[in-house]
Amino acid sequence: MESLLTVKELADIIKVKVSTIYFWTHTGMIPHLKISRNCIRFRLGDVLKWLEEKEVKGRTTLRLNESPES
Repeated sequence: MESLLTVKELADIIKVKVSTIYFWTHTGMIPHLKISRNCIRFRLGDVLKWLEEKEVKGRTTLRLNESPES
């Protein structure tokens, strides 16, 4: 079984504030497990998959010497 991460551990891994993790869990943005009223845990695999889904690909049609209006 995959080990579970605390809010602090996850915040350290993905380099965001603990308050950001709490906001994401409160709004249901990030996959998490609510063990009890005050106990939230995360599976790293689920979070990494969620982050991959959030990835924004850059445009490939705009050249460096070309203005956006052209």
